[in-house]
Amino acid sequence: MTFEEMAREAAHAADDAVTEAMNKYKEGGVTDEDDLTGVLVGRLDSALEGQIGGLTWNTTVVRHRRGRAAEERRTGADLVVHVSLDTSTERYSKGVLVQAKRKNPDDRMSRNEHAELWRQCRDMLNITPAAFIFDYVKGWMRVGPATRIAGSRRLDLYHICGWTSYRFFLELFRCPIGDPKITSARVDDLPAPYALKISATGDLSDDDYPLGPPSK
Repeated sequence: MTFEEMAREAAHAADDAVTEAMNKYKEGGVTDEDDLTGVLVGRLDSALEGQIGGLTWNTTVVRHRRGRAAEERRTGADLVVHVSLDTSTERYSKGVLVQAKRKNPDDRMSRNEHAELWRQCRDMLNITPAAFIFDYVKGWMRVGPATRIAGSRRLDLYHICGWTSYRFFLELFRCPIGDPKITSARVDDLPAPYALKISATGDLSDDDYPLGPPSK
């Protein structure tokens, strides 16, 4: 299996986990943002274990104790996701920060909510440009970069979160997003309430890289 095929298969597995978590929210099984983030992390932990895309995947969930989790006000994040890949053709280690919100397509933030979100985005961006907003909706999730959201005056958060959860995880796994300065060891220095460490090892085909010049 190629690197691109692996990334797509893993992104589908993660997206299925997101859908399960958001369906639980839709059905009333969970309501608070903090609890929903815990459900999401649990679903991702289960989905990204074992053989996926020709690689062996492992996950670790870190739940920071209440005192350190309170430092979310310093990091601005609810969740740290660290991903490492070590294969015959690719190797990387990187992380992202995430702040979670619950805004439906027809919801508008109050001015106070907008100011608070701006602060949280700026706090995350002071640490890394690899910072994102997860917008929890009943049945699905949208994702937006903190860079855009911190610079937007719009109050309709859902509509400025332009990625699906599948797109977010696809880009995370195939590498356009993520900060290599956020190492697995540094996760403990970024005391968001939840941290998810994802690793994958194995062999990949090099068929992503055909010989010769590109076709015209």
